[in-house]
Amino acid sequence: IARKTRWYLGFEIDPETEITVTCGSTEGMIAAMMATVDPGEEVIVFEPFYENYAPDAILSDARPRYVPLRAPDWSFDAAELRAAFNSNTKAIIICNPNNPTGKVFTRHEMELIAGLCQEFDALCFTDEIYSEIIYDDTRHVSIASLPGMRERTVLLHGFSKAYAMTGFRVGYACAPAPLIDAMMKAHQ
Repeated sequence: IARKTRWYLGFEIDPETEITVTCGSTEGMIAAMMATVDPGEEVIVFEPFYENYAPDAILSDARPRYVPLRAPDWSFDAAELRAAFNSNTKAIIICNPNNPTGKVFTRHEMELIAGLCQEFDALCFTDEIYSEIIYDDTRHVSIASLPGMRERTVLLHGFSKAYAMTGFRVGYACAPAPLIDAMMKAHQ
């Protein structure tokens, strides 16, 4: 996983302290939220979204704040996204490429989100399980690879989609050691 992350995203991950293997990326998401989100905090969710994201936030005693992705290109309004961030924002969830729309967020969109995360001291939970399944010349950009984001990102991935292993439910989370340490408590 550490070697793949270095090859695929271009940065080093310590396999002893910055990775945890989970029961699919879905379990990684709830472990990340349960480990980092406190009651009353808010989690921003782009909609439409994978069915577990809002319930994960609610189970973590957080309040989901929704920002719509609009057809036909599934873009978001920058002003609406900025308005969703506030002093109670703990995190934003990104699924890139998005499930269910297939939208691949552009570098510009990722930079905008990264800037807001830094401005509001928010975490980013990025589900990149579909990052290797893109059918055109669009390039996937991981928010974790952008300046200032590695230390505030929980990157969720797995083997089920890219390697056609859906029944095996093997996922993983890559994050800075303090976040992984907290996640391990929820995960175990």
